[in-house]
Amino acid sequence: NYGNFEGRISEVYPADLLMERSGENDKNVNYLDVNVHIDGEVLNTKLYNKVEDFRFDVVNFTFPIALSVGHNMFYNQLARYFKICSHAKDFVNSSKKLYTCLIHRGYRHWALIIKFRQFVKNHPEALCKYRLTDIKDLYQAIFSTC
Repeated sequence: NYGNFEGRISEVYPADLLMERSGENDKNVNYLDVNVHIDGEVLNTKLYNKVEDFRFDVVNFTFPIALSVGHNMFYNQLARYFKICSHAKDFVNSSKKLYTCLIHRGYRHWALIIKFRQFVKNHPEALCKYRLTDIKDLYQAIFSTC
């Protein structure tokens, strides 16, 4: 009951914890790293990153980590995005954004491709979930040049 948020918040959180509602739309809410949107009787989800709502640049500090750690992180993020995103376009957008970031930070294209192939092998249900006939559609959408 998001519409009665202010009236119910004291039942859940202590008075010294400041909680505030963001937005007035009862059909669309951001919870942690997930955007939940109700469209009629359908519940849709996609990745949410609060930083993208800021009206200023956020400095992302970079520090050297082993390339293998970054490549494995790409695989894990693909799995996370797959669980969160209801639609292929949202999965592709989030995956492509991460891929582009990693390439700019010096990660190897071919190693990211290998991790994508491992993801596809371990998640064959992606074709069904996103109503695709060929996994190459995801591949081309994510790894095509920007």
